[in-house]
Amino acid sequence: MKNKKININYRIKIVVIIIGIFLLAMLYLIPNFNSILGKKEGFSWSPQSKKVFLDIQNTNYPNKIFDANMIEQNQATQEEVNYFNQHGVWPWSDSTKDLYMKAINANPYIKVSPGAALLETQKIYNETAILMALSYQTKEGQFMIDGVQVPLPQGNSAEELPNGFGDFAYKSGLKDDKSKDIIRCNMDNGTLERIHYTGQEGIYGSQTFTISNENYNNLENVIPGFQFINGPCNPCVAMREKPDYSCPFRLELKNKNPNVSEVWQKLWGLNM
Repeated sequence: MKNKKININYRIKIVVIIIGIFLLAMLYLIPNFNSILGKKEGFSWSPQSKKVFLDIQNTNYPNKIFDANMIEQNQATQEEVNYFNQHGVWPWSDSTKDLYMKAINANPYIKVSPGAALLETQKIYNETAILMALSYQTKEGQFMIDGVQVPLPQGNSAEELPNGFGDFAYKSGLKDDKSKDIIRCNMDNGTLERIHYTGQEGIYGSQTFTISNENYNNLENVIPGFQFINGPCNPCVAMREKPDYSCPFRLELKNKNPNVSEVWQKLWGLNM
């Protein structure tokens, strides 16, 4: 029984480490991620509550670095940090707990007790941070960050494979299909952009491309399976320094659930 308990605790720690690596990668790879996490304005923590928060975290996790100023300014209210200082965990709503436990259960690589993993994660991450981490792993989040490929009616002669090659290289994933454009959000300014590949330059053979602004009014026409829920709007406003969750949409992708992801239903305030 003792060995089993140790094994379960070890798995929980592995899950927390994976989540930590994911969030840390967000901090470095996505511009303005600290502010994207959800800036809340008009309050600040008391010096005493900040000191207690850091004392608790430094005692429990001496090898982790907690930026109290960033969490204070962008993520958690005074009431939330007071709750954490009293109970040792961040307050999450029941719907956020449910979303997190579903994500744990859906993980095909690591199986742990969802309840135990939930408690351990609440000791480290506030609700705003975990919601954004979950949202970026959805099809909607990946569309905004990495973009989706859109076919060109006229084709792209500079990127098409030679006659007789077929499309096996594209379908198998051996080669990126640069004959299609990519539409995604610009993570620096929250605008919609289109990437068009233009072949390779003649000296070093490096890939060339152009980036232009894309009119969000055209999205339903250029992205197969894309549909606005409340009419045309800029979906990238959710990526701005001060996130604006006022542009809900549906995105149907191959082998993906056609419904709006649950975490985005929560962020957009949808009742579906």
